[in-house]
Amino acid sequence: MDTENKLAWCEKYGEKTELEFSMEKMFELGIPTYVNPEKKRDKFSHDLCSIFQTDLKTVRTPLFMSQELYGIDPQFAVTFNLKDGSRYKELYPNIIVIFDVKWETTEKEIAGKIYSVKPMHVTVAGFLSNIRNAIKQSGNNKIDYKKRVDDTNGNAKTSYVFDLRLLHQL
Repeated sequence: MDTENKLAWCEKYGEKTELEFSMEKMFELGIPTYVNPEKKRDKFSHDLCSIFQTDLKTVRTPLFMSQELYGIDPQFAVTFNLKDGSRYKELYPNIIVIFDVKWETTEKEIAGKIYSVKPMHVTVAGFLSNIRNAIKQSGNNKIDYKKRVDDTNGNAKTSYVFDLRLLHQL
């Protein structure tokens, strides 16, 4: 086949390899994938569609003291708990975690000092490896929840604090 004939590659070789890849390699990885149905109309459309296991983290309260405690601007500081990280790694290694961050409270007084963030609504996402990298780049900071020391309800007792700008914005 002529290496310069893009249409031939897309129609013949491309269709075959896309189907094989989605049915074999992605199946082995446990990632449901199918050939993009749009390809019937547009041979140059993106090749595959995939449905990843996804978990949503709804974040509504800023970590107002994150700059002082962890060196991370509270406007962009979020947490990811160790318990979820371990569980996901074992059960869902290819999971995508989505953080939907919307500051509903934008000001808080702590020990006589006023802390504030700007109103914001942003959604970011990443695979576990992306989250690990964001945590590392943010300084591997951990927060231990004092109110959960004796928790028996299954709440995480420790989380990593990281800068959400290090993940992909949706």
